[in-house]
Amino acid sequence: MRHLGENLRVNHQCGDSLYLYYNAAKAYSLKEFNDHFLEFKDKSPEAAFVLEHDVGFEKWSRAYFLGNMYDVMTTNIAESLNAMLIDEREPVTSIFNSIAKRFGELFRERHAYVLKSKKNITGDGNQFIVFGAGSTSTVNLLEKSCSCREYDLVKILCAHAMAALRSKHGDEYGMSIYEYSLPLYKDETYLLAYSESINVVPIKSKWCMPEELLSVNIFPPLVDTKLGRKKRKCVKGVSENFKSKRSNKCSICKRSRHKRTTCMNNNKS
Repeated sequence: MRHLGENLRVNHQCGDSLYLYYNAAKAYSLKEFNDHFLEFKDKSPEAAFVLEHDVGFEKWSRAYFLGNMYDVMTTNIAESLNAMLIDEREPVTSIFNSIAKRFGELFRERHAYVLKSKKNITGDGNQFIVFGAGSTSTVNLLEKSCSCREYDLVKILCAHAMAALRSKHGDEYGMSIYEYSLPLYKDETYLLAYSESINVVPIKSKWCMPEELLSVNIFPPLVDTKLGRKKRKCVKGVSENFKSKRSNKCSICKRSRHKRTTCMNNNKS
């Protein structure tokens, strides 16, 4: 999503209105999406045409995603894996700690919303109407859906659904959170993702290869090897921010942008 936005900024000069693109991309409901996208279309018609006809809404909009993306807003899995594997010193337990931290933050935010909405809920059984924060939302706990569509797409209770759950189960609603969320958010499901073993490649003498592949010669691709140290990070775009680095200073005049061998004050005898 970010790379697409930066391409729009560079190729269609829509930097002033690019925030509307991000708002539309992150919107859960079609109405909220249309409100932001139509405003973006009025301000940057060429960029909006590219998003609508060349790219397609389903490639970048949360509201138009085909199937369930579970709140994942990137299709560039290669870059995500590169960022994750650039430093392999972290133990696998850190993955579970980060998951627990993220869901802890979500539950705290939604718990606060529940407390505010305690007296603004009507309904019975599994269907509720939640009032608050300037909007009205309809929740169906049995179908795991909410009119804000966050519950429908993420498959974990949104703030409105949390409020409805408290109205139904009282102060013991916390025990029912996982019952009304998708099973993939349970600890058992996360453990299954890492339960399979990863086999190392055996030595060449122990390889078992089909006969038809023994005579096939596979050559590596032609690569133009560059001089110097290999790059570990991807090349930044023209509009991406660079982290500031401490510049080296000349040891003679204490100024930057040059070194002692090229310093004007270096009086060689």
